[in-house]
Amino acid sequence: MTRTVKLVGAPVDLYLDAQRHMLEIVREFALISFGDKSGATEPVPERLLDLVDQLRKRYAPSTDAIRAQIDEAAAAGRKTVDVELPADERAAAITEDITDLLDAADDYCRSGDLLTLASSPEMVAWRHWWRDEVVAQVRADAEPRPWMPASTR
Repeated sequence: MTRTVKLVGAPVDLYLDAQRHMLEIVREFALISFGDKSGATEPVPERLLDLVDQLRKRYAPSTDAIRAQIDEAAAAGRKTVDVELPADERAAAITEDITDLLDAADDYCRSGDLLTLASSPEMVAWRHWWRDEVVAQVRADAEPRPWMPASTR
């Protein structure tokens, strides 16, 4: 069953920073996956590349709709936005997968094998909040909980 998930108070700048960071990681992993991996100390999380490809193909309309809400808020100069997105069990599972893979990508970044730096603690907290909200609202019909920056927790 598809539900409308509400992400209350999503930080616009943090979303945009997270998107840029994910694209940097994906780009770097793509380059590594086609090149010589002999110098790497950690295995390349190629599942991340596969998942991003799946997201682009299968969920492009949803991710485009999310991005449109973020871009509209950014253009209006708003710091936060209440994002609404359709989500079902499959979307909840993919949200969990991508969060786990981005956490693994951060471990890979910390290994020193990449130019890309690991996500900031605030970005990690935001990504986990996003996952927790999607999963709770889809699986338990939970009420939305607004984003709380680390400085106010």
